[in-house]
Amino acid sequence: MTALTTHILGYPRIGAKRELKFALEAYWQGKTEQAALLATAQSVESANWQAQVEAGISILTVGDFVYTIIS
Repeated sequence: MTALTTHILGYPRIGAKRELKFALEAYWQGKTEQAALLATAQSVESANWQAQVEAGISILTVGDFVYTIIS
């Protein structure tokens, strides 16, 4: 029997509860610092990878998490 390989093309990067959206809006409004935005982005990215692992995805989607901060 051959093992099935699974992969997805992308994963929503905004977060399960739209955490990145709210963090970005707070940053734009000057309510939080850049470090807080980056920490939220890293947390969401890690949670996305963990969700893929727990779902049994064979090949994890990486490199699709792109954002630009213009100071």
